[in-house]
Amino acid sequence: MNELLPDPVYFAGLPTVITSGAVLLRDEHGRVVIEKPNYRDHWLLPGGGVDAGEDARECARREVQEELGLRLEIGRLLAVHWMPSRASVGAPMGAHFLFDAGVVPAERLQAEVVPQVAELDDWRLVEEDELDLLGAWGASRARRGLAVLRGEAEVDLVPAL
Repeated sequence: MNELLPDPVYFAGLPTVITSGAVLLRDEHGRVVIEKPNYRDHWLLPGGGVDAGEDARECARREVQEELGLRLEIGRLLAVHWMPSRASVGAPMGAHFLFDAGVVPAERLQAEVVPQVAELDDWRLVEEDELDLLGAWGASRARRGLAVLRGEAEVDLVPAL
């Protein structure tokens, strides 16, 4: 046994971290793609939870394909939002990665997006001033990503609201 690595009991006692990958996908007019899941009251950016064996960028790529039917290259990291664990509700620590999915012409989006019926009720393109549809945390996350894209902010680790 390698004495430099702790035994499995040590690892079992470490906090759990839930990770996700999401994207900012825009059209040529700067509008952002958002989606309305059937399991939430608010809209979300395309993305989801990281599966075993994949990284956050791979997750974002997979989720965009599953949820919207689009095969896209996922670009640079825009931000990592973290949420501390909340023992009072049993919520583990979270690390949420936001990536740039680039610009896709609105005409192509309208023609090619096929929302995943099992999870989504709708999708739409919204202006930056409509991002509050994402809820406070989602809107803050999206606006931070847009600020990074415009060169107004640096890629950084950002505490969630």
